[in-house]
Amino acid sequence: MFFNGGSSLQVSGENWESAGLAMVNTIVAPSAAGLFTFATRKYITGQNQDHRLDFGALTNGLLAGCVSITAGCAQVEPWAAIVIGICGSIIYSLACLALEKLEIDDPLEAFQVHGCCGMWGVIAISLFSQEKGLFYGAPKAGEFVGVQFLGIACIAGWSGILSSIYFLICKKLNFIRLSEVDELIGGDIHYFAPIKMQGTVSSYAKGIQLTRLNSDFKSMPDKKYSLKIASKQNSLLDDDTKIQAN
Repeated sequence: MFFNGGSSLQVSGENWESAGLAMVNTIVAPSAAGLFTFATRKYITGQNQDHRLDFGALTNGLLAGCVSITAGCAQVEPWAAIVIGICGSIIYSLACLALEKLEIDDPLEAFQVHGCCGMWGVIAISLFSQEKGLFYGAPKAGEFVGVQFLGIACIAGWSGILSSIYFLICKKLNFIRLSEVDELIGGDIHYFAPIKMQGTVSSYAKGIQLTRLNSDFKSMPDKKYSLKIASKQNSLLDDDTKIQAN
């Protein structure tokens, strides 16, 4: 609320209305999006059908509404903010479904929320802006819509190119992923050693879809493993990390 309202740089004098409108819209859009996502996400995506109350959908729906309204928070009416929030909710749910179909793993659903809803927010302002919006019949509104699409392409190109360079460098330096063992037991153990565990790997990782590493243990179900990770920092699996079969 204060992030968007504070962007006006004034809450008194002539500009208080702009800040006030931004704050109101930043409340109503995520509220509408959160409740709508909470009620509809599992029906749109087919996910989490066994969840009676999907609070993950509620929280990400709130974020989807916040992202959707940010671009136009000071330029649209509150009713339009509600519509923008609900549309953002639908776009978020559809994006979750699309990424699942494409088998793209995004555990935090960051792209669905910030990427897809962000693009929708940039487009929404060209439709609902009281001064220049297409739905208000403003002159050159069609040109405004085109400019917003161009802005999306520029932002995607800029961030995509820089991110690709960064991640390619990290991939070459083996900074992208943990080892399969560390993926299995969790990043906390890798980064915050020393920790000593006793028991089977499969029982420790109960409820988790195991990596390829776990298939190696299935052939030896009766063996127990003692995993001891030393406190050496900034190291992957090395001589200090031992897996021993008892």
